[in-house]
Amino acid sequence: MTKEILRQFEAATKEFCGYARAISPDTVNTSPKEGEWSHAYVIHHMADSDAHFAVRLLNMLSVDSPAIVPFDEEIFPTALHYPGRSVDLSIAAIEASCAHMVDILKQVAPQDWNRTGIHAERGKLTLSEILELTTNHRVGHLDQLKQ
Repeated sequence: MTKEILRQFEAATKEFCGYARAISPDTVNTSPKEGEWSHAYVIHHMADSDAHFAVRLLNMLSVDSPAIVPFDEEIFPTALHYPGRSVDLSIAAIEASCAHMVDILKQVAPQDWNRTGIHAERGKLTLSEILELTTNHRVGHLDQLKQ
């Protein structure tokens, strides 16, 4: 089961980055619908949220029952300066983060997938559940790019 989630995470990353790269530079900064994020904002958000998810996974592997801090994606565009950022660098960050985490996670012992962290809003979560949430997050934003 966990190897399948890891495979899905890696596949979703490749699909997301492939799709992101195919978006025309002429349209990447325009919003597909009124009031929604532009493709660039979705790509930057994915790079930033990957950093959060990576910290969660690393902490869960190295600390007993660490606190998992939620993030508020609504403040990211302003606080993390989305308008001036490079889409290419965000895509590269997504790819590098995925490769880094896959390299680590493919070596995790079966029992370590049950290591837990305590999310401030969701309660106790396992390493496996965090990877599944990470993968679902990626797929959700891939669907947003496709719209």
